[in-house]
Amino acid sequence: MKVLLLQLDGKLPNIALMRIAAHCRPYADDIAFQHCPTVKAVEASDWWGFDRIYASLIFERTRPVAEALLQKYHFAEIGGTGWDVAKRLEDIGIKTKQQDYSLYPHYQNSIGFTQRGCRLKCKFCVVPRKEGAVVEEQTILDIWRKEPYPRNIVLLDNDFFGQPNWKQRIEEIRAGDFKVSFNQGINCRMITDEAAAAIASVRYYDDDFKRRRVYTAWDNLKDEERLFAGLEALTKHGVKPDAIMVYMLIGYWPGETAQDRDYRRQRLREFGCRPYPMPYVRTKELVGFQRWVIGAYDKRFTWEHWEAADYRPEKLHLAEAGTGAKDMESVV
Repeated sequence: MKVLLLQLDGKLPNIALMRIAAHCRPYADDIAFQHCPTVKAVEASDWWGFDRIYASLIFERTRPVAEALLQKYHFAEIGGTGWDVAKRLEDIGIKTKQQDYSLYPHYQNSIGFTQRGCRLKCKFCVVPRKEGAVVEEQTILDIWRKEPYPRNIVLLDNDFFGQPNWKQRIEEIRAGDFKVSFNQGINCRMITDEAAAAIASVRYYDDDFKRRRVYTAWDNLKDEERLFAGLEALTKHGVKPDAIMVYMLIGYWPGETAQDRDYRRQRLREFGCRPYPMPYVRTKELVGFQRWVIGAYDKRFTWEHWEAADYRPEKLHLAEAGTGAKDMESVV
Protein backbone atom coordinates (compact mmCIF):
# COMPACT_ATOMS: atom_id res chain seq x y z
CA MET A 1 0.00 0.00 0.00
CA LYS A 2 1.22 3.50 -0.88
CA VAL A 3 0.18 6.41 1.34
CA LEU A 4 0.45 10.14 0.63
CA LEU A 5 0.28 12.69 3.46
CA LEU A 6 -0.39 16.34 2.58
CA GLN A 7 0.11 19.31 4.87
CA LEU A 8 -1.99 22.10 3.39
CA ASP A 9 -0.98 24.90 5.79
CA GLY A 10 0.80 25.67 9.06
CA LYS A 11 4.50 26.07 9.74
CA LEU A 12 4.85 23.60 12.63
CA PRO A 13 4.92 19.82 12.15
CA ASN A 14 1.38 18.51 11.82
CA ILE A 15 0.68 16.09 14.67
CA ALA A 16 -2.32 14.48 12.94
CA LEU A 17 -0.22 13.58 9.90
CA MET A 18 2.62 12.30 12.09
CA ARG A 19 0.20 10.03 13.96
CA ILE A 20 -1.33 8.80 10.70
CA ALA A 21 2.18 7.98 9.49
CA ALA A 22 2.95 6.11 12.73
CA HIS A 23 -0.30 4.16 12.34
CA CYS A 24 0.35 3.26 8.69
CA ARG A 25 4.09 2.57 8.89
CA PRO A 26 3.88 -1.15 9.89
CA TYR A 27 1.89 -2.15 6.82
CA ALA A 28 2.56 0.57 4.20
CA ASP A 29 5.06 -0.14 1.44
CA ASP A 30 5.68 3.56 0.95
CA ILE A 31 4.68 6.73 2.84
CA ALA A 32 5.24 10.01 1.04
CA PHE A 33 4.83 13.49 2.47
CA GLN A 34 4.38 16.87 0.81
CA HIS A 35 3.43 20.44 1.60
CA CYS A 36 0.65 21.47 -0.74
CA PRO A 37 -0.40 25.08 -0.05
CA THR A 38 -2.14 26.05 -3.32
CA VAL A 39 -4.97 25.02 -5.61
CA LYS A 40 -2.57 25.16 -8.57
CA ALA A 41 -0.33 22.58 -6.89
CA VAL A 42 -3.31 20.23 -6.59
CA GLU A 43 -4.38 20.80 -10.18
CA ALA A 44 -0.85 20.10 -11.44
CA SER A 45 -0.44 16.97 -9.30
CA ASP A 46 -0.35 13.33 -10.39
CA TRP A 47 -1.02 11.27 -7.28
CA TRP A 48 -3.04 8.46 -8.84
CA GLY A 49 -0.43 5.90 -7.84
CA PHE A 50 -1.28 6.27 -4.16
CA ASP A 51 -3.81 3.97 -2.51
CA ARG A 52 -4.62 6.45 0.24
CA ILE A 53 -4.29 10.21 0.53
CA TYR A 54 -4.62 12.01 3.86
CA ALA A 55 -4.64 15.83 4.05
CA SER A 56 -4.79 18.19 7.01
CA LEU A 57 -5.51 21.93 7.22
CA ILE A 58 -5.63 24.29 10.18
CA PHE A 59 -7.13 27.44 8.68
CA GLU A 60 -10.47 27.92 6.94
CA ARG A 61 -8.81 30.11 4.34
CA THR A 62 -7.12 26.93 3.05
CA ARG A 63 -10.47 25.23 2.29
CA PRO A 64 -10.25 25.94 -1.48
CA VAL A 65 -7.10 23.80 -1.61
CA ALA A 66 -8.83 20.95 0.23
CA GLU A 67 -11.90 21.24 -1.97
CA ALA A 68 -9.77 21.08 -5.12
CA LEU A 69 -8.03 18.00 -3.70
CA LEU A 70 -11.31 16.24 -2.97
CA GLN A 71 -12.71 17.12 -6.38
CA LYS A 72 -9.70 15.56 -8.14
CA TYR A 73 -9.07 12.66 -5.75
CA HIS A 74 -12.47 11.61 -4.43
CA PHE A 75 -10.96 9.01 -2.11
CA ALA A 76 -8.81 11.56 -0.21
CA GLU A 77 -9.38 11.71 3.55
CA ILE A 78 -9.37 15.32 4.74
CA GLY A 79 -9.38 16.62 8.30
CA GLY A 80 -8.20 19.37 10.59
CA THR A 81 -9.71 22.43 12.22
CA GLY A 82 -9.91 24.24 8.89
CA TRP A 83 -12.06 21.47 7.44
CA ASP A 84 -14.23 19.90 10.13
CA VAL A 85 -13.85 20.75 13.83
CA ALA A 86 -15.83 17.66 14.85
CA LYS A 87 -13.74 15.14 12.91
CA ARG A 88 -11.08 13.23 14.88
CA LEU A 89 -8.42 10.70 14.06
CA GLU A 90 -10.40 8.13 16.01
CA ASP A 91 -13.18 8.56 13.45
CA ILE A 92 -10.93 7.03 10.80
CA GLY A 93 -9.62 4.28 13.07
CA ILE A 94 -6.40 5.92 14.27
CA LYS A 95 -5.87 5.91 18.04
CA THR A 96 -2.08 6.00 18.43
CA LYS A 97 -0.31 8.88 20.13
CA GLN A 98 2.99 7.86 18.55
CA GLN A 99 4.35 10.50 16.16
CA ASP A 100 6.46 9.77 13.09
CA TYR A 101 8.96 12.64 12.95
CA SER A 102 10.58 11.24 9.81
CA LEU A 103 8.12 13.44 7.87
CA TYR A 104 10.12 16.42 9.14
CA PRO A 105 13.77 15.32 9.05
CA HIS A 106 15.13 18.79 9.82
CA TYR A 107 12.88 19.34 12.82
CA GLN A 108 14.75 18.62 16.05
CA ASN A 109 12.30 19.75 18.74
CA SER A 110 9.55 17.68 20.37
CA ILE A 111 5.92 18.71 19.98
CA GLY A 112 2.68 17.59 21.56
CA PHE A 113 -0.10 18.09 24.11
CA THR A 114 -0.15 17.54 27.85
CA GLN A 115 -3.91 18.25 27.75
CA ARG A 116 -6.72 18.81 25.27
CA GLY A 117 -9.83 20.94 25.57
CA CYS A 118 -10.57 24.09 27.57
CA ARG A 119 -12.43 25.22 30.69
CA LEU A 120 -14.10 28.05 28.80
CA LYS A 121 -16.59 28.28 25.94
CA CYS A 122 -15.63 31.45 24.08
CA LYS A 123 -17.97 31.89 21.11
CA PHE A 124 -15.19 32.80 18.69
CA CYS A 125 -13.06 29.75 19.58
CA VAL A 126 -13.38 26.29 18.02
CA VAL A 127 -11.60 24.43 20.85
CA PRO A 128 -14.72 23.68 22.96
CA ARG A 129 -16.50 22.28 19.89
CA LYS A 130 -13.43 20.41 18.68
CA GLU A 131 -12.02 19.03 21.93
CA GLY A 132 -14.61 19.54 24.64
CA ALA A 133 -13.73 19.70 28.32
CA VAL A 134 -10.16 19.46 29.60
CA VAL A 135 -8.60 15.98 29.51
CA GLU A 136 -4.97 15.06 30.11
CA GLU A 137 -3.06 13.52 27.23
CA GLN A 138 0.71 13.05 27.76
CA THR A 139 3.45 13.84 30.24
CA ILE A 140 6.47 15.93 29.27
CA LEU A 141 8.60 12.77 29.15
CA ASP A 142 6.03 11.15 26.85
CA ILE A 143 6.33 14.08 24.46
CA TRP A 144 10.13 14.32 24.47
CA ARG A 145 11.80 12.33 21.67
CA LYS A 146 14.68 11.34 23.99
CA GLU A 147 18.38 11.54 23.21
CA PRO A 148 20.00 12.74 21.00
CA TYR A 149 17.26 15.32 20.48
CA PRO A 150 17.36 18.63 22.38
CA ARG A 151 15.25 19.13 25.47
CA ASN A 152 12.97 21.56 23.65
CA ILE A 153 9.23 20.99 24.13
CA VAL A 154 6.62 22.78 22.02
CA LEU A 155 3.27 22.49 23.82
CA LEU A 156 0.10 22.93 21.77
CA ASP A 157 -2.12 22.89 24.88
CA ASN A 158 -5.03 25.29 24.66
CA ASP A 159 -5.43 25.51 28.44
CA PHE A 160 -2.27 24.26 30.17
CA PHE A 161 -3.36 25.40 33.64
CA GLY A 162 -6.84 23.95 33.19
CA GLN A 163 -5.60 20.39 33.78
CA PRO A 164 -5.66 19.15 37.37
CA ASN A 165 -2.04 17.96 37.34
CA TRP A 166 -0.35 21.01 35.86
CA LYS A 167 2.02 21.16 38.84
CA GLN A 168 3.42 17.73 37.94
CA ARG A 169 3.94 18.88 34.35
CA ILE A 170 5.79 21.99 35.54
CA GLU A 171 7.93 19.87 37.84
CA GLU A 172 8.75 17.55 34.92
CA ILE A 173 9.89 20.58 32.91
CA ARG A 174 12.06 21.82 35.75
CA ALA A 175 13.47 18.44 36.77
CA GLY A 176 14.30 17.52 33.18
CA ASP A 177 15.89 20.92 32.48
CA PHE A 178 13.60 21.37 29.48
CA LYS A 179 13.01 24.52 27.50
CA VAL A 180 9.31 24.94 26.81
CA SER A 181 7.20 26.90 24.37
CA PHE A 182 3.61 27.41 25.53
CA ASN A 183 2.78 27.89 21.89
CA GLN A 184 -1.00 28.31 22.15
CA GLY A 185 -0.80 30.75 25.02
CA ILE A 186 -1.52 31.09 28.73
CA ASN A 187 -4.86 32.45 29.93
CA CYS A 188 -3.74 35.51 31.88
CA ARG A 189 -7.33 36.35 32.82
CA MET A 190 -7.45 33.28 35.07
CA ILE A 191 -3.82 32.95 36.10
CA THR A 192 -3.14 32.57 39.81
CA ASP A 193 -0.12 33.86 41.66
CA GLU A 194 1.05 30.26 41.98
CA ALA A 195 0.74 29.64 38.24
CA ALA A 196 2.56 32.89 37.43
CA ALA A 197 5.43 31.81 39.68
CA ALA A 198 5.46 28.41 37.95
CA ILE A 199 5.81 29.99 34.50
CA ALA A 200 8.63 32.22 35.72
CA SER A 201 10.39 29.16 37.16
CA VAL A 202 10.80 27.38 33.80
CA ARG A 203 12.75 28.24 30.67
CA TYR A 204 9.96 29.61 28.46
CA TYR A 205 10.70 30.36 24.79
CA ASP A 206 9.11 31.02 21.42
CA ASP A 207 8.63 27.99 19.14
CA ASP A 208 12.05 28.56 17.52
CA PHE A 209 13.71 28.54 20.96
CA LYS A 210 15.60 31.70 20.13
CA ARG A 211 13.79 34.27 22.30
CA ARG A 212 12.24 34.23 25.75
CA ARG A 213 8.49 34.35 25.17
CA VAL A 214 5.19 33.88 26.97
CA TYR A 215 2.04 34.06 24.85
CA THR A 216 -1.36 35.21 26.05
CA ALA A 217 -4.41 37.04 24.64
CA TRP A 218 -6.65 40.05 25.17
CA ASP A 219 -9.76 39.26 23.13
CA ASN A 220 -12.37 41.40 24.89
CA LEU A 221 -12.04 44.95 26.18
CA LYS A 222 -14.16 43.94 29.20
CA ASP A 223 -11.33 41.66 30.39
CA GLU A 224 -8.93 44.55 30.92
CA GLU A 225 -8.79 44.42 34.71
CA ARG A 226 -8.39 40.62 34.91
CA LEU A 227 -5.82 40.54 32.11
CA PHE A 228 -3.59 43.18 33.64
CA ALA A 229 -3.83 41.52 37.05
CA GLY A 230 -2.39 38.42 35.38
CA LEU A 231 0.29 40.42 33.58
CA GLU A 232 1.25 42.07 36.86
CA ALA A 233 1.52 38.63 38.49
CA LEU A 234 3.86 37.41 35.75
CA THR A 235 6.13 40.43 35.97
CA LYS A 236 6.11 40.31 39.78
CA HIS A 237 7.65 36.84 39.58
CA GLY A 238 10.29 37.85 37.07
CA VAL A 239 8.82 37.58 33.57
CA LYS A 240 9.89 40.69 31.69
CA PRO A 241 7.05 42.58 29.98
CA ASP A 242 8.96 42.56 26.69
CA ALA A 243 8.91 38.75 26.79
CA ILE A 244 5.08 38.69 26.82
CA MET A 245 3.30 38.60 23.46
CA VAL A 246 -0.41 39.40 23.70
CA TYR A 247 -2.68 38.34 20.86
CA MET A 248 -5.51 40.82 20.26
CA LEU A 249 -8.68 39.56 18.61
CA ILE A 250 -9.96 42.38 16.39
CA GLY A 251 -12.98 42.73 14.14
CA TYR A 252 -15.13 40.24 16.04
CA TRP A 253 -17.23 42.17 18.55
CA PRO A 254 -20.30 44.06 17.21
CA GLY A 255 -19.78 47.80 17.32
CA GLU A 256 -16.00 47.58 17.71
CA THR A 257 -14.36 50.85 16.66
CA ALA A 258 -10.87 51.82 15.60
CA GLN A 259 -10.60 53.63 18.95
CA ASP A 260 -11.38 50.37 20.81
CA ARG A 261 -8.59 48.55 18.97
CA ASP A 262 -6.15 51.37 19.48
CA TYR A 263 -6.92 51.60 23.18
CA ARG A 264 -5.89 47.97 23.71
CA ARG A 265 -2.77 48.44 21.58
CA GLN A 266 -1.73 51.52 23.53
CA ARG A 267 -2.37 49.93 26.95
CA LEU A 268 -0.19 46.95 26.05
CA ARG A 269 2.58 49.16 24.67
CA GLU A 270 2.53 51.22 27.85
CA PHE A 271 2.84 48.07 29.96
CA GLY A 272 5.79 46.99 27.83
CA CYS A 273 4.21 43.91 26.20
CA ARG A 274 4.24 43.04 22.51
CA PRO A 275 0.71 43.35 21.06
CA TYR A 276 -0.13 41.07 18.13
CA PRO A 277 -3.51 41.86 16.48
CA MET A 278 -5.42 38.89 15.03
CA PRO A 279 -8.17 39.89 12.56
CA TYR A 280 -11.29 37.75 12.84
CA VAL A 281 -12.24 38.93 9.36
CA ARG A 282 -9.38 39.84 7.04
CA THR A 283 -10.52 43.23 5.77
CA LYS A 284 -7.98 45.63 4.34
CA GLU A 285 -8.25 47.92 7.36
CA LEU A 286 -7.87 45.14 9.95
CA VAL A 287 -4.95 43.52 8.16
CA GLY A 288 -3.46 47.00 7.85
CA PHE A 289 -3.82 47.49 11.60
CA GLN A 290 -2.19 44.11 12.19
CA ARG A 291 0.77 45.01 9.97
CA TRP A 292 1.09 48.44 11.62
CA VAL A 293 1.46 46.88 15.06
CA ILE A 294 3.41 43.69 14.30
CA GLY A 295 6.02 45.67 12.38
CA ALA A 296 6.16 48.20 15.25
CA TYR A 297 5.36 50.98 12.80
CA ASP A 298 2.89 52.15 15.44
CA LYS A 299 5.89 53.15 17.56
CA ARG A 300 7.04 55.59 14.89
CA PHE A 301 4.04 56.62 12.83
CA THR A 302 0.50 57.65 13.65
CA TRP A 303 -2.42 55.56 12.42
CA GLU A 304 -3.45 58.47 10.21
CA HIS A 305 -0.07 58.50 8.49
CA TRP A 306 -0.10 54.71 8.12
CA GLU A 307 -3.62 54.84 6.71
CA ALA A 308 -2.57 57.54 4.23
CA ALA A 309 0.26 55.23 3.12
CA ASP A 310 -2.36 52.57 2.28
CA TYR A 311 -0.99 50.41 5.13
CA ARG A 312 2.25 49.80 3.19
CA PRO A 313 5.68 50.57 4.68
CA GLU A 314 7.22 51.19 1.26
CA LYS A 315 4.83 54.12 0.85
CA LEU A 316 5.77 55.86 4.06
CA HIS A 317 8.60 57.83 2.45
CA LEU A 318 10.56 58.23 5.69
CA ALA A 319 12.44 61.28 4.46
CA GLU A 320 9.15 63.15 3.98
CA ALA A 321 7.22 61.75 6.95
CA GLY A 322 7.58 64.73 9.24
CA THR A 323 3.90 65.53 9.50
CA GLY A 324 2.72 62.05 10.38
CA ALA A 325 5.72 60.52 12.09
CA LYS A 326 6.30 60.30 15.79
CA ASP A 327 9.73 60.61 17.26
CA MET A 328 11.80 57.65 16.16
CA GLU A 329 11.87 54.76 18.60
CA SER A 330 13.58 51.39 18.42
CA VAL A 331 11.65 48.72 16.53
CA VAL A 332 10.73 45.51 18.36
